[in-house]
Amino acid sequence: MRRWGEDTRAWQALAATVVTIVLAAGARTSLAAFIRPIETDLGLERTVLSTAGALTVLTYGLAQPLVGALAARFGARQVMFGGVVLTALGGIGVATASDPWQLYVFAGVVPGLAFAGASSVPGTVLVAGWFIGRLGLATGIMSAAIPAGQSIFVPLATALIPVLGWRATYVVLGALVAVIGVPLLAWLVHEPPKRTEAGVEQARRPGLDIWLVGVGYFACGFSDQFVSLHFVALASDQGVPALLAAGLLSALLVFGIVGSVASGPLADRIAAKYMLAGLYFTRALTAPLLLFASAGWPLAVFAVVFGLTYIANQAPGARLARDRYGIRAVGPLMGGIGLAHQVGGSIGVALGGYSVVELGGYGPAIAVVAVVILVGALLQFAIPSRSLLPAS
Repeated sequence: MRRWGEDTRAWQALAATVVTIVLAAGARTSLAAFIRPIETDLGLERTVLSTAGALTVLTYGLAQPLVGALAARFGARQVMFGGVVLTALGGIGVATASDPWQLYVFAGVVPGLAFAGASSVPGTVLVAGWFIGRLGLATGIMSAAIPAGQSIFVPLATALIPVLGWRATYVVLGALVAVIGVPLLAWLVHEPPKRTEAGVEQARRPGLDIWLVGVGYFACGFSDQFVSLHFVALASDQGVPALLAAGLLSALLVFGIVGSVASGPLADRIAAKYMLAGLYFTRALTAPLLLFASAGWPLAVFAVVFGLTYIANQAPGARLARDRYGIRAVGPLMGGIGLAHQVGGSIGVALGGYSVVELGGYGPAIAVVAVVILVGALLQFAIPSRSLLPAS
């Protein structure tokens, strides 16, 4: 039984981690609000910022296995410190950009590295050590920070850009992350106590279960990163006012918070493969609604239903990794399936830009998104039903 002080430190660490991820996720995904202003100011095509967005997603994914290993070895707090500082530096870099290559670096690669260090992989390493029997609950709460950050920063950036300009707005958002995130991590986050886990094959290589979860995460990333970056532009291209489109994206992200928090207790009770398959099937059914964005109500329905599935796979994924491979394996394994998610996301983001420029609109990309997520849903049923570590 845990002591009261230890339990308090666990919830303090979770709270600080949530706020840090809110800030980092919001800063990273706010690029969606900058697409049109930057294009207009610098005279760029949609493919430039789509490529920058794809680089963010891909870099974030490639860095996740390394970040997971570093967090497991040196501590999650140190890794998150680095991510917060890098976020602020990236904002300054974007503010000085004038050429595409600079946007690729400071709006693409740097935010990907920064968010990898201040996001759910080191966060999951932290909460997996503090929360044993309630890992699903803690992970669900933590994962809700990502859509929460997006729901705050995208409309905030949309409102600030006409007042400050896109360059100054980037600096303000980056500074906000550092000014709040650094003190929180310093004062409230403590590394969890070391624990001994009997009956867990710590050195065992990832099996079919993790590979199939990774395939599902690939499909998830393919769809949600496409939506995150292209939602506002997609709606605007169909005649929906930009501020309304940003508001609907915020609504989607608010429902993402609801879905993520609700997924936590469910992940502690329902087999991961059934939960993941249900989430992906639901998402696949919503994709065609994007074709009718101009009508208004289909976009609103999409925002609600897709939003509920938006990041709800994090809790079942983390629970499966911890239960079958042990706490020390959570960082590397979540980093690996996180990489799959972001590789899929980078392709989905790039596909959106290609579809607009080369195929005349978002329609072909939406069709591909629906097929990919449907295949990912079907493959979750092949995950073996077994557990090496009993739930506590």
